[in-house]
Amino acid sequence: METLECIRTRRSIRKFLDKEVPQDIIREILEAARWAPSGGNKQPWRFVVTQDREKIRTFDPYFHQPWVEQAPAVLVACANPHDTWATYDERDDCFVMDTSAAIQNVLLAAHNLGLGAVWILSFSPKAVRKALGIPPHIRVLSIIPLGYYDRDDETEFAGKKVSNKGSLPRRPAEEIFFIEEYGAPL
Repeated sequence: METLECIRTRRSIRKFLDKEVPQDIIREILEAARWAPSGGNKQPWRFVVTQDREKIRTFDPYFHQPWVEQAPAVLVACANPHDTWATYDERDDCFVMDTSAAIQNVLLAAHNLGLGAVWILSFSPKAVRKALGIPPHIRVLSIIPLGYYDRDDETEFAGKKVSNKGSLPRRPAEEIFFIEEYGAPL
């Protein structure tokens, strides 16, 4: 798939088919993360993959999002802040931005390979850390439910239907792109 088409057609998928994702496909998706840009080429990201539904169900004790609990696989995006702090400063948050770039690569690679994913920030890092044995110095930043999907599917959450088709509007370019000074549309 052409890059810009992949970017424009990717959606946050919240209803997955009950179909296992082969590890070679997961590895290919994670390979895309490995090639993300990072400050000073420090590559602070770490990813833990689980397909254990019992473990996955513990990740979201607050909201019980069905797209988390029913996902065939979850990629846990972590970072080692010490990778960037060794070069920069302990107050530096490059590791978060670097890992975010890797996550975007994961989302696009999954879409390109015919899988869906959704980037989740509402979860319990403590529960994830415990379930997956993640050391205390590693930051658990996000979970990414991943799987095959039907574009026409939808799920219900908090009394609302949530569709896989979800095409959310984007702000007009003149509101977000400026030239020479803030507020001067490009």
